[in-house]
Amino acid sequence: MKKLVVLSLVLATILNIISGAFIFLDVQTMNIPETTLKLELINITAEESLLQTTISFDNQNSFPIFLQNLTIITITDNGEIINHLFIEGGETKAHENKTFTATTSIRFNGSIPNQLTSRITGTCGILFLGIIKKTFPLKFAIVTSLNNIINQFTIPQIHLAANFSEITEKGVNFTGIIEITNPNSIDLAIENISININTNTGIHVGTMTIQGNTIPAKTSKQLTGVGSLLLKALDAKVLRMTLQGEVIALIAGMKKTMNLSFSADVIPPRLEQLLSDLPTDVSLTAIYKYTITGGLHDQIIFEIKNPNKLTFLATDITVKIYRIDRNKTRLISNATLADGIITPQNITILQGDMIISLIQLWPHVGERLFADRLQVILRANVTIQGLNQTIWIGVIVYQDFPFQRL
Repeated sequence: MKKLVVLSLVLATILNIISGAFIFLDVQTMNIPETTLKLELINITAEESLLQTTISFDNQNSFPIFLQNLTIITITDNGEIINHLFIEGGETKAHENKTFTATTSIRFNGSIPNQLTSRITGTCGILFLGIIKKTFPLKFAIVTSLNNIINQFTIPQIHLAANFSEITEKGVNFTGIIEITNPNSIDLAIENISININTNTGIHVGTMTIQGNTIPAKTSKQLTGVGSLLLKALDAKVLRMTLQGEVIALIAGMKKTMNLSFSADVIPPRLEQLLSDLPTDVSLTAIYKYTITGGLHDQIIFEIKNPNKLTFLATDITVKIYRIDRNKTRLISNATLADGIITPQNITILQGDMIISLIQLWPHVGERLFADRLQVILRANVTIQGLNQTIWIGVIVYQDFPFQRL
């Protein structure tokens, strides 16, 4: 019986020695686990970002391994440490893939680094029956480029408009309106905004600056500024507004500046749209005198009230006089008055003389000896000196035929 027990112990010992030898030989050919490291910036804000570190180990061995004391240090290309993580680790079974994840807040100080370098250190090993222990140090580095962080940003959407308001003798005041939509998940700052305005023929007629502002993520904001246009801008068919500025991406404490350029066309307003009160309060008077040989002498007096603070120019002033017999109308005189200056906030009187010859006064077939009345029509164009746009004004008066003076 004792011999049998001794034999069994000897066989067990030999078996353990042989098994241990095979395991030892297997350990000698142990494969370091395939390691995958992933760094991802998530929840990016203007002040900080979350850096999610994911490390995966693929144990291709036929026995379990353990990982411990995993330390990950991430530094920028100028040596600044922005991430220092400790992962406890644990056992990874044979032919198993195990993933460890950790998240930390990071902040860049002022400028974006070109790349991040992450260094991983730790211990990898095996433990068999609590007796055989074999460990290997883990130490490797991985470099991550950050160029794609900026490339994924979208330039803000911009809408340009202009509200034209007061007109002066020097130009037209207007308010520029910029509506900016930030489609990104981070805040953007718009700075150094300027707007140049040219006509459709390329003539520079105005400029404007607008104070910059920050456009929060996924929001829209309206920015305004005031400017002035030259009067000749009103004669253009189209005005081209060109915006220049800088877009600054605020990413986890860093700034990235990008140029911004945008153009939009606007239609210039008509002159009458800019005037608070049109100079249409006018009156017309005709004073007649007769001569036996010269016919009817008519003195035309044209009064126009200008409520604006602008000096206008009245041009192309035409006067036509018709005689009216029952329902029949005939032109008997046609003349023009000299151009005249319409002073601001005042009543201006323009006048001229017209002669109606005796031949024109003499009744035609179907007309009475004396007309029922006379119709006097005055028309004129009102403009601002140097501007091609005009405002048409007109007045019609009826007068009794002055036969009593014959």
